[in-house]
Amino acid sequence: MVFIWVSDWSSFPFNNSYFMKPAQKIFFFLLLWISVFNSKAQISVYKNDSIIGKLYEETERTACEYCYYQEDILGINKKIKIKIPVIIENGKLQAGRILEITNKGNIKILKFNSISDGSSSWIYLAYKRNKTLIIRKLSYNNAVYKKEIKKNDFDYLPATEVCVQNTSEIINEEISFSGSFKFIPGDCYKCPIKTEVDNCIKNGKIKYSW
Repeated sequence: MVFIWVSDWSSFPFNNSYFMKPAQKIFFFLLLWISVFNSKAQISVYKNDSIIGKLYEETERTACEYCYYQEDILGINKKIKIKIPVIIENGKLQAGRILEITNKGNIKILKFNSISDGSSSWIYLAYKRNKTLIIRKLSYNNAVYKKEIKKNDFDYLPATEVCVQNTSEIINEEISFSGSFKFIPGDCYKCPIKTEVDNCIKNGKIKYSW
């Protein structure tokens, strides 16, 4: 993909002092569109380590369990391969989640953000004893809270469910989203839907008034 960096906008063709001719504008946007399309078309989709197509490409498949595309990231001390889920939507291979990377002190957080339902799953990486470790896993999604009004009578309220698991897993060369987030009921809790997700995560298993 071609990235365009402009340090002096005053000399850029879109500045008011200089306008592109219509043909030049069409050519410019055509080049930009082609570069974006080509970058997407170059992303391979895998299943069982075999290439089955390209991201955003049409497919005859109707399901694609455990399909993924790959991104290489610079980890704490080495390059790590990240496997990100792929889904089939409208007859095309589509990214099921988008990878976002943030840093919190010496900890790197990989956020696998869903493109469809607002859920997100996080992996916390740290470098300890000359090894890259997963030290924490977190996931949140929309859920329902079962509130008992009286015996055998319940109200079902919208909620956010957060699951957190502390761990110490050594990472060698890759991290796969599939299979990484296996929580038990004790790892999870729910917050009222009106509670900000950040506050729900930060406050932990406090008692809410439902």
